[in-house]
Amino acid sequence: MSLPHPKAALSFDIAALNEEFAPLDFQERIRRLYDYVPVDQVLFTSSFGTKSVVMLTLVSRANAAQKVHMLNTGYHFPETLAYKQTLADLTGLQVVEIHPDPERHALTRTTEMWKSQPGRCCHYNKVLPLRAEKARHRVWMSGVHSYQTMNRAAMEIFEEVDGLIHFHPLIDIEEGEFLYLLEKDKLPRHPLEELGYGSIGCTHCTRPGQGRAGRWAGSDKDECGLHL
Repeated sequence: MSLPHPKAALSFDIAALNEEFAPLDFQERIRRLYDYVPVDQVLFTSSFGTKSVVMLTLVSRANAAQKVHMLNTGYHFPETLAYKQTLADLTGLQVVEIHPDPERHALTRTTEMWKSQPGRCCHYNKVLPLRAEKARHRVWMSGVHSYQTMNRAAMEIFEEVDGLIHFHPLIDIEEGEFLYLLEKDKLPRHPLEELGYGSIGCTHCTRPGQGRAGRWAGSDKDECGLHL
């Protein structure tokens, strides 16, 4: 059975998928996805942040042909880019970088937009560049966890948003389970974790802090807009 084209996704039984996938463990959820949709129709994204390595490892075990897309905003920490290569070598997954429009990106840099309009900066460097990739796929798979933000707490394993099926196989993982998987497989941690960074995004908007407390610190912003 194959998932329908995104334009027909509204008629797809998302509730039935959630019921089927809920009892499965995280690894089996990802494996089972490919019974429904070809690998080239799955858009898998990763930030290569502190919570990325478990999802990347599970995906590589489920389907080694799955590509992983990374939004290269031009503002990543050097440690994140080095970690990306470490995890690419570890998992064997092909990494495809998505870059923002050069003119829009230049505007964010010359105006230091992240200071006065962080939402607009994220929109130019993340949301808009990903939109074109989403339009070319049937399913968007990402490794968000429900405990990370209030917005993510309301997410399910499968959702349909604007004609695209979102797949969150780790949405209900508990932090203790995540740490267990890290230790069980001796997976490498992001190098900035030992400096107190709990979540890592762009350099201008990330500080040390527990969980996501260091993201857009001092503001009420806790999402870049990709998962809203």
